[in-house]
Amino acid sequence: MDLDSDGYQVFDLPNANYGSSNFDSVIDADDTVVGVSMFTGYSANERRALSLATVSPDVEIGTELRVVWGEPNGGTKKANVEPHKQKEVRVVVSPVPYAVTARLEYAEGWRTAK
Repeated sequence: MDLDSDGYQVFDLPNANYGSSNFDSVIDADDTVVGVSMFTGYSANERRALSLATVSPDVEIGTELRVVWGEPNGGTKKANVEPHKQKEVRVVVSPVPYAVTARLEYAEGWRTAK
């Protein structure tokens, strides 16, 4: 992952919270908004950037989508957010929790696979 901003919103590790709450659009191949990304960060355990999002229930696990990273129109006037351009980032819909161990081996509950 190239972390050089080139004018885009910076991906700040370990958490990329650039606003009070980020609500980045999740779009499909037809540019239809199918969800919203609300939390982004890096998991050292998984060695991946992860984005917690909600998507339409008809979007299947494994579907490739895009997150529109950053705010429109050059950003916001918030003091803690520098001016930036939006960037589309490729994402793949994955199960929750992301970690296989948590999904399959934790005590039975909402986190475990049925």
